[in-house]
Amino acid sequence: MSGQLFIQKVEDNTSSEEMTKVIKDKQKIKQVLTMVEGLKVKETNSENITDQLKSQNNYSFNFSKGEKLETSKRVPYSFTVLSDGTFIFPYKDFNSLQKPRITIEKHKELFNDIKQLLEINF
Repeated sequence: MSGQLFIQKVEDNTSSEEMTKVIKDKQKIKQVLTMVEGLKVKETNSENITDQLKSQNNYSFNFSKGEKLETSKRVPYSFTVLSDGTFIFPYKDFNSLQKPRITIEKHKELFNDIKQLLEINF
């Protein structure tokens, strides 16, 4: 499935290497995917997503098949979590283009569990 998971925190619309982490443990990657599976979402539009991303700090989770993240290509799967616990999925399934989806409820505890599992301390 996934070769690696790249996590990046965006704070005040910028990021740095100190706020980036790569996970190669396939078990943990699979666990994260299982944790977000089945969250109740609703369709939204790109403008709404852009506004939300600008309004608060967020973490992006990008899953790649290979050993490195190819920035020119769209990753097979990704999601973003806002600091308030809102999960944003740019597309529904692996490699499928659709309207972005956003969780109906905020999942701050789930987000904290993911951060703890992956030992994210930024």
